[in-house]
Amino acid sequence: MKFTVSEDVLNNTTKCVDKFSCLHGNGRCLCDIEDCSEGQVHFIHPKNHYGICDYKMVFGYSYTCNCPIRKEIYNHYNV
Repeated sequence: MKFTVSEDVLNNTTKCVDKFSCLHGNGRCLCDIEDCSEGQVHFIHPKNHYGICDYKMVFGYSYTCNCPIRKEIYNHYNV
């Protein structure tokens, strides 16, 4: 599935090492969002492992995703 995000979101995603594959790939690179707090904090499943991602952050015993594109995809497409 192909996704569209705003130009601002795309420009703010400066640390992507996967060449924005989430926008044009098959979606395998998308971490599973377990919970989302007000569209701002996106908790991801701790067993997700799609290689190195500079946007995956440890938060206590869980992880958050700070990728602007991933957050926009979840908020807009609920994926």
